[in-house]
Amino acid sequence: MKREEYAEKRGEMSKNSIPELIDLLRSADLQTRFFAEMCLRDATGT
Repeated sequence: MKREEYAEKRGEMSKNSIPELIDLLRSADLQTRFFAEMCLRDATGT
């Protein structure tokens, strides 16, 4: 994944609410779980 793609995907994922991000952590797709975890950490300051 290119840097631009990474930034775009993370930006899109960060628009989700905390409950939505938590739900995405159950995804079968590893990339979705990765971005959900990163955005959840950003949103909660951990």
